[in-house]
Amino acid sequence: MAIEDEDEFDLDLDLKNQGIAALLAWLVPGVGHLYQGRTSKGIAIFISISLLFITGLQMSGGKVVYCSFKQPDIRWQFIGQFFVGSAAIRAVIQNRVVRGQEATGEARRPLFGGKFSPPDNRERIEWHADYHAYFQMGTLYTLVAGLLNMFAIFDAACGPMAYGGELPLKEKDETEGEEVW
Repeated sequence: MAIEDEDEFDLDLDLKNQGIAALLAWLVPGVGHLYQGRTSKGIAIFISISLLFITGLQMSGGKVVYCSFKQPDIRWQFIGQFFVGSAAIRAVIQNRVVRGQEATGEARRPLFGGKFSPPDNRERIEWHADYHAYFQMGTLYTLVAGLLNMFAIFDAACGPMAYGGELPLKEKDETEGEEVW
């Protein structure tokens, strides 16, 4: 006595403007889903990704999210952290400001009180000494938060993945005796 309706999905979901939903999901995790009317999913995404990201920042004193692709500090982790959105915008702006000041020989004057600013070599060594493994763990937490939000952005842009039906039955090819799909 199985009920057949349990396995069916409502595929008539109105995703509204999917580009706007993806942009909102990138800027603030979960907001793209709220825009589409998927409130429970949006709240769950916001809480989980935000808590993961904030925990990573707290572990490292707020120092692990910064954009730097200059030797000796190539911050490849920022590629994943970039998908958190709003923090990534500040980090990219900070990188442009600080690197521009270094190129012209000006004194470093980062914006936003120095938050999300790439460190110089002395600062980077101090951060690792002050926070030890917490710096690496904070980096990992913020990286995972960004990667999870990447999947949430994809969900906001393309909609939920639904089980699309049954697999075709195997047929026997009469000419060669092989099974084909």
